[in-house]
Formats: sequence, C-alpha cells, structure tokens
Amino acid sequence: MEAPSKNALISQLDSLLERYLNTLNQYQKAQQQLTSNLSSGYLSLAQANFNNQSHSRYGQDYYDERMQAFRKVKGSAVAFRIPAPKLDPSSASGPASSPPNSSGKPTEENNSEVSATSSESENEDESVNNAPSGESSTCSDPLRWFGILVPSALRQAQSSFVSAIEGPIPQLATIVREMRRQESEISRLRKQIKKL
Repeated sequence: MEAPSKNALISQLDSLLERYLNTLNQYQKAQQQLTSNLSSGYLSLAQANFNNQSHSRYGQDYYDERMQAFRKVKGSAVAFRIPAPKLDPSSASGPASSPPNSSGKPTEENNSEVSATSSESENEDESVNNAPSGESSTCSDPLRWFGILVPSALRQAQSSFVSAIEGPIPQLATIVREMRRQESEISRLRKQIKKL
C-alpha cells in the first residue's frame, strides 16, 4: 500500500483546519446566543423582583426545594438534545401552560425544532414510559407556585431560561464534542506530516 504524499497530507490538513474554524465559528455563535438568553433571563428576573409588591423574592435562593427539573439532557452518539417535558394534565389548562415565548406566538424556528425532534422523541418516550420509574412522568409548571397572576417579567425570565436550556446548551455540548474529535484528527495528521 502506497503512503500518501506530503502535499496530499498538507492539503488534507488544510481542509481539516478549515472545518475546525467553521466549527469554532458555530461554537462562538452558540456562546453568544447562550449569553444573550441568560442575560435576558436574569434581567427579567431582576425586573420581576423590583416590581414585586409582596415580601417574597424570586430567584435561586428563594425557590422551593421540592421542585425537580423537568428538562433533562439526552445524549446520543450523534448529538445532545433536550426532549419536551410532559406537563401535568391539571396544569395544562390556564395561562401558565402556554408555550414560553415572549410574544406568545410560536416562531418558525420553534416549530421546526419541535417537528424535527418529535419523531425521534416518540420512540425514546415509549421506551422511557415502559421502563419502571420511581418518579412521576408528569410535572407541573413552576410558575403556578406563584399563583394565577404571575408577573409578565417572571414569565419572560422563564422563557429566556428555557430557550437557553433547549437551544444553545445542547448545541454547545455537541459542538464541543465535534471540536475535540477534529482536534484529535488534526494532531494525528500533523504527526504523520512530521514523520515524512
């Protein structure tokens, strides 16, 4: 078997570096999106606390410890994703069950994400539902703990945090894994070039 020439390896290294830079660009865009979502969420949370008439405050130091996370990361060989939570039927009615969106209207991006993951999540949800579990498969919206008339700033904070968790975080985890794979390929190829 004939060994590849040095020029062919250098050309292959150039294409790998170009792919790596494109992946790095995607990583930076996802980081900016995450920063934007989190800063918007914390700003809305501060606004809700400022406008709060009662003595209770909203935030990580003032939440009920019984609340459990209902958005969890599902990792696979290809990518990370966060399946949509199953809401409790009693909490499905009312204003708190509306999709978390600042405008109240679903966007095209959200619709495409839902349709793209719905077929994947159906198979996984069936296997999860068939498995015996000690915890309930349904959950309630945490905003319902603050009553029916929840401040709009608190809803916007929840929407921002949910969009951060469902969008950039799994995307960042997937991109980081891809970057590590590309880095190992680049280092392997550089070692081959040094040997020639």
